[in-house]
Amino acid sequence: MSTIQPSDRIYPLTRLVAGLVVPVLAFAFAILYFYPDQTGDRFAWQIAPSMTAAFMGAGYLGGAYVFLRVALGGPWHRVTHGFPPVAAFTTMMLIATILHWDRFDPGHLPFQLWLFLYAVTPILIPLLWLRNRPEDPGQLEADDLPVPRPARLLMMTAGAIFAAVAAIGLLFPDLLIGIWVWKLTPLTARILAGWFALLAVGGLTIGRENRWSSWPVGLGAISIWHVLILLRAAFTPTDFISGPLNWYTALVFLGVVGMVGLYIFMERRRRSRRMVVSQPMTP
Repeated sequence: MSTIQPSDRIYPLTRLVAGLVVPVLAFAFAILYFYPDQTGDRFAWQIAPSMTAAFMGAGYLGGAYVFLRVALGGPWHRVTHGFPPVAAFTTMMLIATILHWDRFDPGHLPFQLWLFLYAVTPILIPLLWLRNRPEDPGQLEADDLPVPRPARLLMMTAGAIFAAVAAIGLLFPDLLIGIWVWKLTPLTARILAGWFALLAVGGLTIGRENRWSSWPVGLGAISIWHVLILLRAAFTPTDFISGPLNWYTALVFLGVVGMVGLYIFMERRRRSRRMVVSQPMTP
């Protein structure tokens, strides 16, 4: 009896939906990051301080990068781990919206778009992932490398910590408000909890992945997001309760350095391996 081997392809429907999502996320990034004072008119609600809007906008740009990679096609296993974190994030956004319904104007068009997006995506994203998931062959690429165990354990540990922060922000927003480095409201605390849920599921998921080829897309998205956070912090220092140099920005900086360092280390190893394999055998 013959069996069909996974092709590692991204289905056309998955690519189509990703392509439709990219401009939405890019537009949200532009509004939130560059025009935070206009969020009341152009976004679902008025967000203050501007650092919260920039945090969200930078995250949306990181997401746009992931979905762009999906829309452009390529091996499915390189992007598959982006879907579970997005599913967790969109679910948390819907929960936050329901819990703080009184903060929104149902007649406001940007909020209607927000509500539609977060009513549909918690169902759509998991369905697309489950449908495309069987195409992952579960094997290393030809010139792939296994990810070192310490890197995987560190990623999973970070994911577990983010999961705890996400749970605190969702269930006890006042606790997150009390420790955070810029001012939050119960709504924005739960919104941030949604982003931490994304990081949590991302860390726990990718930490289980042994193939280096499955890591760069996620690392790239998180790096884009957090580099933009650091840049915004430098330009809006007054948004911070005790200044932009604090425990959070320090951890973000260390995280970005760590991800970039891991990428450089693994790509150098990969390049060296290619060179060894490609060298002709001498008699």
